[in-house]
Amino acid sequence: MYKFLLYTAVFSLVYFIIWVGVESLPIKIVLALLGLTLILQPVRERLYRTELVIRKSKAALYTSLVFILLLGSLDFKTILLEPSFDNFYFALFLFLCILLGNFIYGIPVSLLSDFLRERVSNYRFVLAFLVHTGFGLVTILFLGPLMIFATISSLIFFLIDEFLRKRSAITKEITL
Repeated sequence: MYKFLLYTAVFSLVYFIIWVGVESLPIKIVLALLGLTLILQPVRERLYRTELVIRKSKAALYTSLVFILLLGSLDFKTILLEPSFDNFYFALFLFLCILLGNFIYGIPVSLLSDFLRERVSNYRFVLAFLVHTGFGLVTILFLGPLMIFATISSLIFFLIDEFLRKRSAITKEITL
C-alpha cells in the first residue's frame, strides 16, 4: 500500500508539472503516454527490467556523447581556432538537452522496440530499426524541423544499443 501511495503521489506531481509547464499539446500527449508505461504495473514489469534499463541508460549516455562529438566535428575549425567558454557552455547545454531527450523519449521507445522484438521471430533487426527510426520521425509533431536531429539521434541510439546487446550476449556465453 505504501508503494502505491508513493507512486501515486510522484506521478501526480509529474503529470501536474507536464500539464501546467508544457505548452505544446503534442509534447503533453507523448509525455503522458510515456508516463502511463511507468504507472501501469503489468506494462512496467514487462518493459522495465533492470538489465534492460541499465543497458538502455548506457546507450542513451553514449548516444549523447557521440552526437555531441559529431556536431563538434562539423564546426571543428571554430572550436580549434576560437576556443571560448561560450562554445563550451553551448556544447554542455546541447549535451544535456540530448541526454534528457534520450532518457525521456529514447529509452522507453527502445524498451518498446525490445518488447516488440521478442514477439517476432523473423526480421528482428529490421523491426527494431523501423521502430527507432519511426519514433525519431514522429518527433516532427513537436520538434518541427529539428526532427532531423532526433532522427539522427535515434539511429545512433539504435546502433549503440545493438552493439551493447551483442556484447552482453557474448559476455553471457563466455561466462556460461
